[in-house]
Parts: sequence; structure tokens; C-alpha cells
Amino acid sequence: MQVAISVFKILLHVSRPNILVLGNIPGTPIFRNLNQYREALRISSFLILAIESPMYYANSTYLQERILRWVREEEERIKANNEDTLKCIILDMTAVTAIDTSGIDTLCELRKMLEKRSLQVVLANPVGNVMEKLHQANILEFFGVKGVYLTVAEAVADISSSWIVQP
Repeated sequence: MQVAISVFKILLHVSRPNILVLGNIPGTPIFRNLNQYREALRISSFLILAIESPMYYANSTYLQERILRWVREEEERIKANNEDTLKCIILDMTAVTAIDTSGIDTLCELRKMLEKRSLQVVLANPVGNVMEKLHQANILEFFGVKGVYLTVAEAVADISSSWIVQP
């Protein structure tokens, strides 16, 4: 019985992985889960999401739907609080240990859908074999020079500096 429950929990985690909203720990380049770290703060105009599982056929549709729901919820939260509009979604890929063609297609589809809504989508810290697979699939060219960053902090700094209006 315990083995069956364990297998069920693993399948559930793989098919419905966690996606966390991240905020910055003030005075540091560190970004952590807003629900876990009370001192973490949202960054104006950014939605920073950490995907906590491989991106496979089994979970790619769920991930896409969940990310789009986070975007809608963030836009509603921003509107309700009279904050600056959402401009950029950063997908923190640190915990994405593997990706298949369905996961790659999901990233491309998300980017297309959100860019139609004038939202920039970038990736932060795709690791090892994930970066290799993105490169092999020519996704890095699709995302462009300003579409993949080593860290969330680097992405926030670079993108927000491009929004500053020059006199």
C-alpha cells in the first residue's frame, strides 16, 4: 500500500509540478518564494516564476496553463493595487533538470502567446543538459540575445535598465 501511495505521489508531482512566484530579498541578488520568505519583495513590472520539475510531455500542458493563470492573476493583482503594468515574465529554470520536445514547444508557445499581449518572456539559468537541448533545438536563437540570462538578478537588472527612458 505504501509503495502504491509513493508511486502515486511521484506521478502527481511529475504531472503537476510546483511553480513558485519569486521575490527579491532586499539588498541581495537573491530571489526566493514569496510565500516562504516574508522579506522577499515583488519587483515592479516583473512576474518571476520558478518551475520546479523537468518539462516533459506529461506536464507541459499543465505548465503552460498554470503559467498563463499566474500571469492573469498577477495582472488582476496589479490592477487592483494600482501598480505599474506587467511587462516581463522571467521563468527561472534552475530546478528544471530535463526537457523534451514537448517542453521546448511549450516554452515557444508561451513566448508567442505572451508577446501577443506585449509581455516579454525570458529564461533564467537553464542548467546543463537543458541548455544543451535548447541550443540543439535552436530555441536560444528564437529567444534572442536578451532572452536567456545566467541569473534572475541579471535578467531583472538588464531588462529594467532597458526600460529607462533616455532624455
